Amino acid sequence: MRLLNKTITAYFIFSAILLLIAIPVFYLALKKLMVQNVDEQLVTTKTLIIPQLTNNIMNHRETNMVYSGYEIHYEKKQGDNGTDSIYTNESTGPDPDHFSLNRILVSHFYINQEFYNLHITTSLVDKYALVKRIIWIIVFLLIVLLLGLLILNRVLTKRIWQPFYNTLSRLKNYRVDRQSVLKLEQSPVNEFDDLNHALETLTASSHQAYQGQKEFIENASHELQTPLAVFQSKLELLMQTKPLNEEQASLIADLAGASKRMSRLNKDLILLTKIDNDQFLEKESLSVKEILEKLIRQYEFQIKNRSIRFSFLDEQDIRVEANRTLIETMLSNLLSNAIRHNLPNGFIKITLFEKELTIQNSGRASSLDTQKLFRRFQKDSHDTESIGLGLEIVNKICTLYHYSIQYQFSNQMHIFSVKF
Repeated sequence: MRLLNKTITAYFIFSAILLLIAIPVFYLALKKLMVQNVDEQLVTTKTLIIPQLTNNIMNHRETNMVYSGYEIHYEKKQGDNGTDSIYTNESTGPDPDHFSLNRILVSHFYINQEFYNLHITTSLVDKYALVKRIIWIIVFLLIVLLLGLLILNRVLTKRIWQPFYNTLSRLKNYRVDRQSVLKLEQSPVNEFDDLNHALETLTASSHQAYQGQKEFIENASHELQTPLAVFQSKLELLMQTKPLNEEQASLIADLAGASKRMSRLNKDLILLTKIDNDQFLEKESLSVKEILEKLIRQYEFQIKNRSIRFSFLDEQDIRVEANRTLIETMLSNLLSNAIRHNLPNGFIKITLFEKELTIQNSGRASSLDTQKLFRRFQKDSHDTESIGLGLEIVNKICTLYHYSIQYQFSNQMHIFSVKF
């Protein structure tokens, strides 16, 4: 969830909880105030009508009265004077849908040595209806206010955060090997402006470091080519000289092996540099099946020499638009790794199916370190012939053509999968 959505969601949840608590509390408080106001009016009405009741009784006009929305009823009673009381009476009439809710004041008074009981009644139905209307109006206004604030906050926040999203988009598309400096627009928000300046400085220094590293590798690789070639030619001449004793021959063989390994290392470094520089622009339609069959014939001697059982299941051929050299290099590295790191009398299974190549091979009885597997000069075996660049080259080629490569260890099998 985005930071903006998290902020707005927190505001909305807080406001919703506040409304759910505040509306019932406000309704009860308003209802209580209304009842208190009605009670005060009942007491005031009693004070105002007592003289009129006294006059009616003195003149023998003992009738019920209607006084400004109040129904007044009095009658003679036997007994002592009691205290006043106020209560609410709920009742239904003949019609079940007719509901009556009244507030009644009961009072007692003496006139001419006679005891009277006074009832002053007023209806609460209209007053409760008014309270409910007030609550609904307030709820409506609060909801409109809440929605308005959310919409306003979302619109304003989007505008404020837009420079950040622009920076993020530019940063996602930035390639340190292609762009020297990341140019970002100036933001009216100071924090985003500081972030942009820091990113521009960081990308500029990263590109400079990358260029320096790339130039060093290019220059070192090219400079090594000539002395390596001379070294190999001199070793070949030295091998042809006679006489050679056993110790000299062993030393020369060791030197030849080291020279061969240095030559492979130099060749792989040059290849990585060319891939980084996008120097393999030529593309053609290639059959993965045909290239694999060609490589299998090339490695047939190594496979038979180690007594490796081999299986090639081509359920569906895969055709790709890519550079032939790079695809052959990628497949060759995967196949040679499966052979080199296999066991005597081991097993290799290659499967082509639905845009996916899978190479499974037996080997050591534990998984490889996936954190270091595709890193440069990372070797997870004791093979002295390995220089630790094969899988790095495979990963670079997959990245160049937007393929995905995955490794897993299952049923004592090391499995590499390439999805084209």
